[in-house]
Amino acid sequence: MKKHLMILSILLTGLVFCFGCTAETAKTNTLSVDVVYPFSQEYSESFKNGIELAAKEINEQGGILNQTIAINYNDDGNNTNTAVEVATRIGENPGFPIVIGHRSTDDVLKVGSIYNQNNKLLFAPIIASSKLNLAENEGAYLCAPSDDAMASEMVNSMAAQGIRRIAVVHTAGNTYGKDYIQKVEEHAGEAGIEIVDAVSYLPNLDYFRYYLKKWDSLGAQAIVTACVGEDITALYGYLEKTGNTRPIFASYDIEIQPYIIPQSMKSLTQVTSYFNNTATAGPEAAFIQAYQQTYGKNPDLPAAQAYMNMHLAAAAANQAQSLDVAALKKVLGENSFDTIYGSLNFDKRLIDGIPVFQKIYVNDQLVPRDNLTGGGQGSE
Repeated sequence: MKKHLMILSILLTGLVFCFGCTAETAKTNTLSVDVVYPFSQEYSESFKNGIELAAKEINEQGGILNQTIAINYNDDGNNTNTAVEVATRIGENPGFPIVIGHRSTDDVLKVGSIYNQNNKLLFAPIIASSKLNLAENEGAYLCAPSDDAMASEMVNSMAAQGIRRIAVVHTAGNTYGKDYIQKVEEHAGEAGIEIVDAVSYLPNLDYFRYYLKKWDSLGAQAIVTACVGEDITALYGYLEKTGNTRPIFASYDIEIQPYIIPQSMKSLTQVTSYFNNTATAGPEAAFIQAYQQTYGKNPDLPAAQAYMNMHLAAAAANQAQSLDVAALKKVLGENSFDTIYGSLNFDKRLIDGIPVFQKIYVNDQLVPRDNLTGGGQGSE
């Protein structure tokens, strides 16, 4: 009897040991991918959905280097100091060497060097800064159209509509707004469009009335805005209260999170954008359908960008067959990648090939100007 008990004890010990091995194997076969965004903000839901959908598809297709991926969500609060803390923590931890995220231009420009110093790459899915191609931002990749590409499209659209004199507004002290307006100025000069006034100060309605009188006297035909955050809401509120009738050309930030846009101003607004939420064929349409089936609603631009960037990171690693940063950089610099926007490649560290176009409001939804069916396909 004692002999049988001893054998049973040995077998049980062996099983416990094997289960421990299995758990450890499973642990090492899971690859942690860091994603950073203001996840505490309500508007981050669609971005998170895009990441989750892509991660699910990647795992169904074999993962990254045959490892299942798990997403580690990091909240930076859209705050530069917090972003630095988050980037420092991520940089010190092992895991997948491509980090996806950060919401603002200032944050990306601040933390890119932190990731680079810790032998990690940063994919920036939301910002538009062409400054990522500068030497001091090595390791950070712009995975969205650049401010130069967006400004070029905006100016060309204005020129095609016969606009020759514009007033521009951007948020004071904001890198994105300043850089975007600078690009608008460069392209406007080439297109023969004059910037009659540029302002970055929106203190109150009375002060804004002063701007309007000035713009009237200078013959401004349209308003260009690269405002962000509360300034978007303030600007549109002032425009409504003063009975604005000028066309409003807005940068894509208006599409990143919900803003209060008065109904009377929606019909005057054109937004420079790049995700075709009315696509009926091709990879964009396939993404829209998959998103609708999973979440029961239409995807927006942040969802599309999160989805594209997650798939792009996985494709780069699988093509490199390595998690070595040098190997990843080589693959990113030498190859094209199939994405929801078609085949894309990098010009140094700026992604190239995403079509940029104007959107307008139809039934309270921004849709491509030349496709007025109303956003997304499905039953919502």
